[in-house]
Amino acid sequence: MDRFPSGDAKPARPFHSSRFTTARAAILSVATAALLAGCATETGSGSNSSGGAPASGASAGSNSGTAGRSTSASVNPSELVGADKVPGLGDVPTLKLTIEQSYPVLAPPLPTEKNVAAPFVQGLEFEPDGSLLMGTGLYGESQIYRLPQWLDNSAAEPTNVEDLQPELFGEGITRHGDTVWQLTWKEGRAIERDAATLKQRREVPFDTEGWGACSFEDTIVTSDGSGTLTFRAPDDLSSQRQLPVTAAGTETTWLNELECVTVNGDAALDEVPDEAPADTSDSNNQSNADGPNSPQSHREIWANVWQSPFTYRINPEDGKVTGIVDATELFRDLYAQLSPAEQNSIDVLNGIALMPDSSSTSPNGPRQFLLTGKKWPTAYRVTVSE
Repeated sequence: MDRFPSGDAKPARPFHSSRFTTARAAILSVATAALLAGCATETGSGSNSSGGAPASGASAGSNSGTAGRSTSASVNPSELVGADKVPGLGDVPTLKLTIEQSYPVLAPPLPTEKNVAAPFVQGLEFEPDGSLLMGTGLYGESQIYRLPQWLDNSAAEPTNVEDLQPELFGEGITRHGDTVWQLTWKEGRAIERDAATLKQRREVPFDTEGWGACSFEDTIVTSDGSGTLTFRAPDDLSSQRQLPVTAAGTETTWLNELECVTVNGDAALDEVPDEAPADTSDSNNQSNADGPNSPQSHREIWANVWQSPFTYRINPEDGKVTGIVDATELFRDLYAQLSPAEQNSIDVLNGIALMPDSSSTSPNGPRQFLLTGKKWPTAYRVTVSE
């Protein structure tokens, strides 16, 4: 059982030598533990006894804005994990990360007597109205719930709380139209829910371990802890195709929480006032500009890498990693806010959601995400750019 850093983390799945060597996988796990230990050391064992403000300029419960700052210049990934050991580091561009704001992470009461200050986040996704969907894990503690109108009120109390059966370990979630899908870890089941109420409609069989999930208009993408993503039918999650993910020609692994991003790659479309309006007779369907092969759209998959501070930006056409986000600064900021006892309770980075209306129209333009982790009391609004 690989417990990192708390005793609640799930065991690592068996590795296939053709996908990732056991030695390299172990390096990720050990390196992340070393990262957390280093963060605690740098922040005076995690306390803020020096009287200095946390790096974000806000406490864990603050909803105030913070001054943006670049972290890429102050963090050297090779000092943390070794650029020659983790796929893509040193070869794939490292994207610039700037923390914009921090927020408290709220959770409803658990179905058991054991209640915790922060949820074991497994899935995170914004809805069109700015509400935030959150799915959590652990046996006997897994839930899904909504934080209504979160963009307007990040202190909103959870609603539509649904507890999973105690034998289910909740995993990734994603909304597709009027449906929300929730994966389970090793139980071979996925739960279809009504998007308005989050009530369960049915269960369907699921052919792999469930880890992360995200949704494009015509497909749902899932991860299973390996370096391969699966594209699935939105109506029943049956497998359509698989996509091996590589970083600078090297096989990857431990792809976890996912976020699917579609942006309009032709900003000029909004700058033609004399153009006749398009035929919108079929108002229930997206135009071809949103299709997977349209030259006027651009798709990306963003994947947290389990047991590491890294997130990959992946091209869904060929599986190549086109950028790497190093979120080490989030750990540093988090540790600066916590006591040593609180530090022992936090777990890995896990949770990525695109901030609504924040994405650039440029295929490689800046993106704003909400990032958090398992048992983190804080979520971070960050800007990621080239």
